[in-house]
Amino acid sequence: MADTARGEQGRRFGAVDERSASRDRARGLVIALAGVLAYVCIHAGFRLLASSTLGEDDTLDQILVQELRGGYDPRQPPLYDWVLFAVQQVTGPKLISFLAIKYAALTATVVFLYLAAYRILQDRIWALLTVESLALIYQIAWRYHEGFTHEVLAMVAVAATLWAFLRLYDHGRLADVVLFGVISGFGMLTEPNYTVYQMCLWGAAVMQPAIKQRVVTPRLLISVVIAALIASPFVWWVVSDPSHFDAYFRPSEHGHLTDMAIGVKDALRGPFMYLAPLIVIVPLIFPGFLARAWADIKSVWTRAFVEQPADLARLVLSTMLLGIALSIFGGVAFGIGNYAMHVLMPLYVTSVIWLISVAQRSEGGLRRRPVLAKVALVIAVIALVARLANMFVLDPVCKKCRWGIPYATLVQQLTASGFDGNGTIIVIDDELGGNLRPYFPNARFVLHGYHAFMPDREARSGDIRLLVWDAKEPDKAIAEVLHDITARGSSVPGKPVLIEAPWHHLWKPDGYRTSDWKFVMLK
Repeated sequence: MADTARGEQGRRFGAVDERSASRDRARGLVIALAGVLAYVCIHAGFRLLASSTLGEDDTLDQILVQELRGGYDPRQPPLYDWVLFAVQQVTGPKLISFLAIKYAALTATVVFLYLAAYRILQDRIWALLTVESLALIYQIAWRYHEGFTHEVLAMVAVAATLWAFLRLYDHGRLADVVLFGVISGFGMLTEPNYTVYQMCLWGAAVMQPAIKQRVVTPRLLISVVIAALIASPFVWWVVSDPSHFDAYFRPSEHGHLTDMAIGVKDALRGPFMYLAPLIVIVPLIFPGFLARAWADIKSVWTRAFVEQPADLARLVLSTMLLGIALSIFGGVAFGIGNYAMHVLMPLYVTSVIWLISVAQRSEGGLRRRPVLAKVALVIAVIALVARLANMFVLDPVCKKCRWGIPYATLVQQLTASGFDGNGTIIVIDDELGGNLRPYFPNARFVLHGYHAFMPDREARSGDIRLLVWDAKEPDKAIAEVLHDITARGSSVPGKPVLIEAPWHHLWKPDGYRTSDWKFVMLK
């Protein structure tokens, strides 16, 4: 009877502890949401005030989503394009559609990262510091606002996958299995690196028998089937056309040995470059960080496949190390390299949980964590001020200063020439075409060049067709495009028209700088 009473009392205390932890986690989630929503509103609001010009990665997708397709590039899954197409049915092809997706994705990433961090670190403050530490990553604090398309959804998918995996580990209910399959299926439609992350996550799980025994069950086949069904439209699009396979076999530009060297170099420097300067700042703040981090790294190999209690922080670290290993393999075997560091953003975004776990276990960690919070806040403010100067001051703060490009003047000239917005605009630069589309939402945009795109809908008979290009484009490139166009039965009735559009500045005189374009009407 006494044992029964103690057992019942333990269950009651356990339930109380669980409810207390749930309330604590919820309070932290509210704080995380409030913080990220304030951050999002400030950045998105000032971006809308500054300029309607699209960012550097947005313009290609702006052209592609003129119509809904099963795929657009065999090497790039299309979930972002599908979401953008759906959003633009409401907003039109405007800047707000890109900002809505980007900042909704950032908010979702913060939510899932916080929940995963709370489960692993078992502390609300450390979990909040984990999401705040994103402000100490250059690729997120700065570059995220300037560009990025498909990567933003891949970040969400990776953070959500870790959260769903932890639910599998903790509960393993049918609902958790289904949820994991749904997230995995949509994740496979975001970025190729997401699939690499999945491979690394499961490799890390297998390295810890205590985790493997709880998550690798027959029910997991349900997740596999669900994920395969969700990803199947894009897979079918790839396999249904043999020409799509050509994209996977691009000839080497430098030779395999050079490609291999570049690939290995990028694989080794990738995590550091992506996590910088956070990966430098945290060791400076927390004494003994490097020694403890090195001990963690060694334990991944010395404790691999050893029966012992599960270590979820080591799971995250193992995932990162396996990501590096697979990236090295890709460089050696296939010469994969020479990619921008932001491509690795989804693969290593959850690594911040391990970094903060090392800080948590460092000597004086509790005492030093306010320092990390203050440094992150100060850098976030500095980054915001720098962005505001970049967007509103222009020269001499920035170089290209794309936010100041006077596309509206070009649009006025094209309209004055007789283009009513219902014809076809042909470009060889997606940045130009993507920024013209908001002004001519009904026009048919054709893109020549490396990312060539031709809409399925045919041009209507009698509609005006224009070829528009930057005046700096080499004459040879324009001649090749005109040759291709005239070979299809079109003619060029006149000489190109030059448009010189003056820039405006806070204190410099109008026209201190100009953007020069040319266009020619086709028949």
